[in-house]
Amino acid sequence: MNGNFNNQTPQGNNGPDFSYNWNGSDNNNKNKGNGGKVIAIIAIVVGAILLTVLGVYLSQNMDFNLDGFFPTVSTDSSVDTSGDDPSLDFSRSPDMSVPEFSVAPDSNIDLSTALSAIYNECSPSCCTIRVSLNGRPYSIGSGFVIDAEGGYIATNHHVIETGDKITVAFYDGREYNAKIVGSDAVTDIAVLHIEAEGLKAVSFGDSGKIKIGESVVAIGTPYDETLAGTMTCGIVSGTAREVQITNEYGKVVKTMKLIQTDCSINPGNSGGPLIDMAGNVIGITSLKIADEQYEGIGFAIPITSAIEIFQKLIAGEAIGDSDIAVATPQIGITVYDVEDGLEVLRMNPRCEYPEGVIVSDIELNSSAYKAGLSRYDIITEFNGTEIKNRDDLTQALMKCRAGEKVKVTVFRFNRTLTSGEYETITFLLDAAQ
Repeated sequence: MNGNFNNQTPQGNNGPDFSYNWNGSDNNNKNKGNGGKVIAIIAIVVGAILLTVLGVYLSQNMDFNLDGFFPTVSTDSSVDTSGDDPSLDFSRSPDMSVPEFSVAPDSNIDLSTALSAIYNECSPSCCTIRVSLNGRPYSIGSGFVIDAEGGYIATNHHVIETGDKITVAFYDGREYNAKIVGSDAVTDIAVLHIEAEGLKAVSFGDSGKIKIGESVVAIGTPYDETLAGTMTCGIVSGTAREVQITNEYGKVVKTMKLIQTDCSINPGNSGGPLIDMAGNVIGITSLKIADEQYEGIGFAIPITSAIEIFQKLIAGEAIGDSDIAVATPQIGITVYDVEDGLEVLRMNPRCEYPEGVIVSDIELNSSAYKAGLSRYDIITEFNGTEIKNRDDLTQALMKCRAGEKVKVTVFRFNRTLTSGEYETITFLLDAAQ
């Protein structure tokens, strides 16, 4: 599932760009439609005149006897009109009973009252996350209080990852400067801290027990702060959906396991709570399919898995593996099959060299580079798997996870390309970005 999953709202827009389609009509063809009406009217008038003339002519020149022209319809109820085919007998059998139909009693649940009660209970815990960069408004998102005494606020990583100042604004007008306690790009979860009293924390539900069809609501700040505190409602459309997240180049950087909902989730809703009918938070609204061909396909991070991430971020612990997301591992290198690479790189070794893949480029901030891997190295073995070509390296990498420690064997030429020697390099695999 591909698409634009950045659910932040850039500031500075004057308003949304709406596009209307009036019953599929094309406004450029409206004159053509009027011309068709004129032609139709002319045709009707001409036809009426011709029929009148024909009727006068026939009445004056022909003697018509219409007796017997139309069939006679009998009104005698004794006549059998069912015909010879028994399947056409619609008569009612004397022993047939007439069923009684009853209207279902009114539901004991007043949905409007229930939704209002949920909003009144949960909205004091919800807030707008305002992000500024270099003194200027950059984006907004949503969040909610997870610990009232500690002053901890949950939101999405992508809401706060770009900015140098964060403000938490509650719907009653209170505003606080916030600091980032911890943030994880893979799970897309962040925890903020504010110095405040009188906060109210949300209550957590069990996202592992939710079922498709259950009603849910989302509270947040879609599009603009003038819409802060907006609540939308829908249902759980799917559970444990595996969603592939891509970067701007279309490369899959991670796979997330999320709750699907048809609640209206718009830019600015990111980081807000997804709430069940008991008023418990079951998810963190995070993304939607941003494509005009699709509607009502939004996703939320399961809260049961998120709670563990909250605790680790607050404790300053490494996140590591989680049930929420698996990052696509990457080494940060560009490689060729050896013979092709030597030709592209215009290298002419004067010594024997092995099969494998040759590194033509390497990212300077990658773990592999920092561990000692360099350009022109020929990778012959990756984590115990013999490497003869790029497909071998791809398959071996797919068996690993981001953050996993791997061991790579390389053949390294000397500066004159007259000899070389094998080296073993160990490093942690980076997460794709």
